[in-house]
Amino acid sequence: MSRSALVDRLQARIGLDPDALGTAALDHAIDEACANLGCKDAMALLIEVERSPEKWQQFIDCMVIPETWFFRVPEQFAELRRYAQSRRPLRVLSLPSATGEEAYSIAIALFEAGLGPGEFDVLGIDVGARQIDQARRGRYRSYSFRGTTPAPEWFTQDGDEYLVVPAVKRRVRFQVGNILDSSVLGDERFDVIFFRNLLIYLDTGSRKRAVHRLQSVLTPGGLIFAGQAEVLSSVDDRLQLASEFGALTFSVAAQSGKIETAQLPSSRSPTRMRPAKALTQSGPDRLRRQEGLSAPDSLQLARKAADSGDLCAARNACQEALARNPESADTWFLLGVVETAAGELGRADEALLRATYLDRNHVDALAHRAALAARMGRTGEAAQLRARLGRLSGESV
Repeated sequence: MSRSALVDRLQARIGLDPDALGTAALDHAIDEACANLGCKDAMALLIEVERSPEKWQQFIDCMVIPETWFFRVPEQFAELRRYAQSRRPLRVLSLPSATGEEAYSIAIALFEAGLGPGEFDVLGIDVGARQIDQARRGRYRSYSFRGTTPAPEWFTQDGDEYLVVPAVKRRVRFQVGNILDSSVLGDERFDVIFFRNLLIYLDTGSRKRAVHRLQSVLTPGGLIFAGQAEVLSSVDDRLQLASEFGALTFSVAAQSGKIETAQLPSSRSPTRMRPAKALTQSGPDRLRRQEGLSAPDSLQLARKAADSGDLCAARNACQEALARNPESADTWFLLGVVETAAGELGRADEALLRATYLDRNHVDALAHRAALAARMGRTGEAAQLRARLGRLSGESV
């Protein structure tokens, strides 16, 4: 009973959807919080977090599992650089910012776009205080770069850690906060919002509140960069795909006076955006019209379909690519992501396992396998996979 009461409070206070995280992951977080706070059981933990805001925050920290790295989804940072050419000064929000890699990537991208120190400001917000503390330190190990080499103009090396240079750190602020709390952002406004991979953990009502809150702090003509398979227009139709940018970029339709159009990944002319359900129904037919695609072309089509939320077309394109190249770990990984988003956890598990069989060091597939194993109640397997990721990165995960 006390465990369910803790989960109820998480849902009420931070909008957490218990089904999205899974019973095993919730139980693991509660057990970790009990150990960290010296509570003998869930009832003792419930009493502690009810009477102490500090203990509640420590409990929240145990719930947060950051999954981020520098320049995740590089295409969005390229779009940010392009947008910044006509928009100065520029204010950018990263939410959730996790351990800070995204917020610092934003600042680096804007410096690379030619903006000076006084021409932009970046704010990173996350519900986890422990994650924000790490972000403020600006110290990272190789795992945060996912196989890329940290550029010496932005990072200095200190043993096995990389430190964000002071010029970049000065342009980024961090704050502990929850998007559902109307007092968090106050009267601040932002030209660009990176809002990736949070909605999948929120319940339906909290999704609507979060997206509404984002619109209230977005300046006219501003952009929101969303996460993979997060179609913001399906939560609030005032947000539509921005025609000048990629399939994960949204703007407020009322600002342009029309619904934006999206460019299909082919030579055909743009078509008017349709609701997400219609896109999904039309996916197979559209895929069949793509003739003569190579395996890389099919994989690219699959990525664009997944980014736009058209899971049916993404699945079909993955299968088309695998028919041409069945040993592509990247394609099996993407298929696993698509099946997870579609709620087909068994199929997702099989696809991710195949990806790591073909590439034992595929860190993205390993991370998704660990999260999926925890969600499906296989805690031992999840722990083993996280330990394997830790060995790959040289640090515990």
